[in-house]
Amino acid sequence: MSNNSNIYGEVEEKVKVEDWGIIFRLWKFVKPYLGLFIISIILILISAGLDLLPPFLTKVAIDNYISNDTKYDAVIEDNKLISYEINSDGKYYFTHDEDGAFFITDGTTKIPLTKSEEEELQSKDLSGITTITFYLILTLIGIFFINYGQVILTSFMGLKITHDLRMFLFKKLLKKRMRFFDTNPSGRLSTRVANDTQNITEFFTNVITSIIKDVVLLAGIIVIMLYLSIELGVVSLLILPVIVVAILVFRYFDRIAYRKVRAKVAVINAFLAEHISGISVIKLFNQEKRKKKEFDEVNNDHLKSTMEQMKVFAIFRPLMDLLYYLAVTVILWYGAKGITSSTIEFGVLYAFVSYIDMFFRPLKDIAEKYDIVQNALASSEKVFKLIDEDEENYNEEKDDSKDRKGSVEFKNVWLAYDNKNFILKDISFKVSPKEKIAIVGETGAGKTSIISILNGLYKIQKGDVIVDGKSIYDYNLKQLRKSIGIVIQDVFLFSGNIIDNIRLFDKSISREEVVQAAKYVYADYFIERLSDGYDTEIIEGAATLSAGERQLIALARAVLFNTKILVLDEATSNIDSQTEYYIQKALERISQTKTVITIAHRLSTIKSSNRILVMHKGKLVEEGNHLELLEKKGIYADLYKLQYENEV
Repeated sequence: MSNNSNIYGEVEEKVKVEDWGIIFRLWKFVKPYLGLFIISIILILISAGLDLLPPFLTKVAIDNYISNDTKYDAVIEDNKLISYEINSDGKYYFTHDEDGAFFITDGTTKIPLTKSEEEELQSKDLSGITTITFYLILTLIGIFFINYGQVILTSFMGLKITHDLRMFLFKKLLKKRMRFFDTNPSGRLSTRVANDTQNITEFFTNVITSIIKDVVLLAGIIVIMLYLSIELGVVSLLILPVIVVAILVFRYFDRIAYRKVRAKVAVINAFLAEHISGISVIKLFNQEKRKKKEFDEVNNDHLKSTMEQMKVFAIFRPLMDLLYYLAVTVILWYGAKGITSSTIEFGVLYAFVSYIDMFFRPLKDIAEKYDIVQNALASSEKVFKLIDEDEENYNEEKDDSKDRKGSVEFKNVWLAYDNKNFILKDISFKVSPKEKIAIVGETGAGKTSIISILNGLYKIQKGDVIVDGKSIYDYNLKQLRKSIGIVIQDVFLFSGNIIDNIRLFDKSISREEVVQAAKYVYADYFIERLSDGYDTEIIEGAATLSAGERQLIALARAVLFNTKILVLDEATSNIDSQTEYYIQKALERISQTKTVITIAHRLSTIKSSNRILVMHKGKLVEEGNHLELLEKKGIYADLYKLQYENEV
């Protein structure tokens, strides 16, 4: 099972998609929340500014109030201290030894300080440290509240954007051509709507604002480091080109790896959706062991792709740590030399070590966020590719007549699902309003294809389909489908109760109307026997109802929505005799007001049809009523004889 990706309609992207192109498309979902985005950016800028303060304030505390190397400007008269003030360019230092406390300059000249002057100096230092501590506490409190507000705003914005994107994507899916759903597994589509949009949520909630903050922090750190010491600043920035190269290399390989991961996740979802829905077949034919092995292969493919992505990230993170420790080592070595030569203050060196740590934190954060970015952009590629698939043309601006009669005409219709191999070949026939016709033929003859193009689900290559004297391609497709009711062999019912499944959750339709429609098609005979009647809850697929009961519900839908054309696609196959009796009675009643087109294998159920069309290898080969076709002794007669002999 080496081609799982192809089996489940998932192909790893090979074409390069520009990141900025994807971000530009995502931006239109941000625009409705531009105000929140701007407020978030303002809060981020404030937060970044506050984050830069603690190392600088610590540097001030060390150099101005703690270190013995604090510089002062002083007024000295007769070798006595008159006045002083802290100045980083001053020439005096405070020191003390066994002889007392002094201001010292030039390494030799000492100006003695009295006990009171020394205590005053120490008191001012303590007062300065207290002030710095107060500012630090205010800064930390400010950081907490600003970050809290920013996280709330960005999370709300991200969730709203994802909600809008998910709704937009789902609406787009509803407009896709039927061929699209034939070639895309439901599990894959579920992955796009649920999982991939969730990845995009992380992009908006955790990435955009964080990256902006990180960039501002990096710029601010560089400016402050150069302000504190040009020498140490230049030495620190020498490592920057290496970091940029590492990030670019990581970016390239991480994107490739994430594309593979997203493709494999979609394959897993598609596999699960298919096999869970087909669990009855798996159990009946004892296929558990083989399916377990197949899933193990699918799961291992995902594991391998995930490990490839993790290997890329596992190399990058230690490399960033290595560069960080290298930078700190160089700064400590260079700064220590500066301290011994009195060209660099200890507080400046401490601040530099702190800022180097702060400098690498945003870089690591950007790397981690870039990991999320690659995930989000890879998901966005998949989502937008889905959005860009061709859609049905609904002709929504065209006006349609509400006075439908129910006539149908096929004029030289040719249909090929792949534009090459024709399923229908030059099909022509007419159906009058309220006429009851049947279409028969062996499996693969093209019977169901006729119904599919009547509803506009597939577009024909040649010819035309006319409903009430007008091409279906000139109708508003939505309105056309409202006038055509379909009852298929395996009727699909949604999770909910009986009444909502009949009215398709349209609350504007009253309960009385639903009950009346159900009685009209004799569906009430089994609904009333259910535990809660019309309010009986059913799960998706309605496994607790028989095939015939589900078909009666579908007939009730057609009556309720007042369709002018009713199509039954193998609707009377595989049902019990009692339910078939009720369905036939319902059809007799319905055919008095609607055009009825029946596709059937069981020829005994269509004897009463006004006309029977016989399909063979995509062509219409015979036409007439039951007796006429038997007299022709053609394909219909052979089919009828074969079924009659089998029944006997």
